Amino acid sequence: MAIMTKSIGEPIEILRMGADRCPDMFIWRGRRYSVVETGGTWRLLGRWWEGDGEHRFVRVATSTGKTFDLCRYDATDDWHVYRVWD
Repeated sequence: MAIMTKSIGEPIEILRMGADRCPDMFIWRGRRYSVVETGGTWRLLGRWWEGDGEHRFVRVATSTGKTFDLCRYDATDDWHVYRVWD
């Protein structure tokens, strides 16, 4: 079976943060997701020539069975769904 991903880039509302400073619960497209497992985290430098700061990524598995890569923009403290794994 092939694993598919979809790049999204849509904002999410964080309802609760965990002790590891990763989201424990968030709302995306009107649906609430509870995080059951946190995978790896990584950082990427944004477009420095445009004044973009670092972006923090975290992979989370949710109670619905979906896996998300979430992204936090350090400059604005906003979180987004970066990618959804099917």
